[in-house]
Amino acid sequence: MPRPQRTDYPGAWHHVINRGIDHAPIFFADGDRTWFLYCLQEACEEHCVEVHGYCLMGNHCHLLVRSLAEELSTAMQWLSARYTQGFNKHHQRDGPLFRGRYTAMGIATDRHLLVVSRYIHLNPVQAGLVRDVRHYRWSSASAYLGAPRPEWLVVEELLALFPGDPRGLGGYAAFLAAGTDERTRAFYASGRLRPVFQLPATNDKEPVGSDPFGDGV
Repeated sequence: MPRPQRTDYPGAWHHVINRGIDHAPIFFADGDRTWFLYCLQEACEEHCVEVHGYCLMGNHCHLLVRSLAEELSTAMQWLSARYTQGFNKHHQRDGPLFRGRYTAMGIATDRHLLVVSRYIHLNPVQAGLVRDVRHYRWSSASAYLGAPRPEWLVVEELLALFPGDPRGLGGYAAFLAAGTDERTRAFYASGRLRPVFQLPATNDKEPVGSDPFGDGV
């Protein structure tokens, strides 16, 4: 049997999804989301992880991260345990909060980094929570569009993928406005996510707004 592709190594990119047990909420109030982001900041500092994007939904969260030195699992297990401990204490509950192990998909190309970040940032729009990503407080989308950002959030690398735009803000805004492409939707709707993000093959080239690669996604 062939070995599974190794997706965690120094410098590896990941899309991490963590869900509540039995589809239950992992955030009851804004204070919980604030606490999660504080724990995420600690994870960056303690476990050599860069955060390049996030979105906190009701019963799950999305992270776009790069593991720099330690294994991703070390940071994610620490984050889940730290957040759960504070959440349980505050809400006077006991037991696990998350549904088993988190899901992590490796990301191998710049093109895929962009489409994954767009999928993450458009989650609240797809869920009908907001019409404009700028109005969703609990994601990194507004930071990619020029709003102030926390020091631990890295946005420069993805914005630099838009040539001819000094800061990348206009290019990324147009990229978001184009919406999630069909192949990305199909990947995430497949039910069983693969360990590596990979778009289904197609001969069609979909318009995606300000595409820095010039040939669709």
